[in-house]
Amino acid sequence: MSSLTADQVALQLDSLPGWSLDGHSLVKTFHFESFADAISFMVRVAFYAEILEHYPIWENNHTSILVRIGTADQHAVQSRDVQLAKRMQSTFAV
Repeated sequence: MSSLTADQVALQLDSLPGWSLDGHSLVKTFHFESFADAISFMVRVAFYAEILEHYPIWENNHTSILVRIGTADQHAVQSRDVQLAKRMQSTFAV
C-alpha cells in the first residue's frame, strides 16, 4: 500500500469527475434514478472492495450514495483508495 503525494492526489482527482479530497479521504455523492439502482451499485462495488480488502464508508439515502474512501491510520490517500474510486466510476458509468 503506497501513500500518494498531494500532487499525485490532485492529478488523480482530475480523472475522477465529482470526487473531492476531504482530509485524507476521497469523497463523492452518486445519484441514481431509483433506490434499486443505488443498491445495485453498492452490491457491484462491494464485490470489488472485497477483492481489494478495502472497504468504503458509504451512506445510502434513497437514490443517492455518499462514498468516503480512505485509510484512517495512514493519514494519506493511498493508491488503493484511487483504485477503488476508479472502479466505482466505471461501475457507475455502466
